[in-house]
Amino acid sequence: MKKTLLFIFSVFLVSTASAQIGKGQKYFGGSLYVNYDRDGNTTNYTFPTGTTVYTQRNLLNLNISPEFGFFLNNHWALGIQPGYSRISGTEISSFYSDTNTTQNFTTTHDYHTDYVGLTVNLRYYWMLSDKVGIFPQFGVSSSHVLNDFTNGGLSIGGGPNLVFFPTQKLGVNMGFGNASYNYNYRSGNTVLNLSLSNTFTFGLNYYWGGK
Repeated sequence: MKKTLLFIFSVFLVSTASAQIGKGQKYFGGSLYVNYDRDGNTTNYTFPTGTTVYTQRNLLNLNISPEFGFFLNNHWALGIQPGYSRISGTEISSFYSDTNTTQNFTTTHDYHTDYVGLTVNLRYYWMLSDKVGIFPQFGVSSSHVLNDFTNGGLSIGGGPNLVFFPTQKLGVNMGFGNASYNYNYRSGNTVLNLSLSNTFTFGLNYYWGGK
């Protein structure tokens, strides 16, 4: 009975421990995103001689982004985040002639594109309690097609995040919405994005070190 009470008490201490963030602390974490759509999508294109049915299947969107950071003082933290992503799928194009069925044909093509990138993030932690806080995050990132570094883009932006510390050293991050400026290296095109409702991110950070 005493051992059981001691165990419960130990768990209570861990679960109610205050988050330890501040100057001298470091953190490691990141994010993993995987989306797979087997059925994909289909689009019909009508021409005077017939119809082309274009289908994309087995669509994979994968992103791996580990992050290491350190606190400059009790509120500001600087993070470095390399990243890798892959976009792949299968394209199926079928042409159906309206006049001569012998002209019907189907082509199938598997494709993939690999990207690498690097992001520098700056956070400002504002703790609302010992376990819950918010941190606006501002970042600058550059990404490139792995086998063609002239094909890529620059992104500058940020957004609000909520952090919850279930234990003293583990932080659960939830981001919602972002604003960004994106520049394409090859085309020179620029795009401004502002989203407050349809962008959600989730991540885990492990904190250690200290004053």
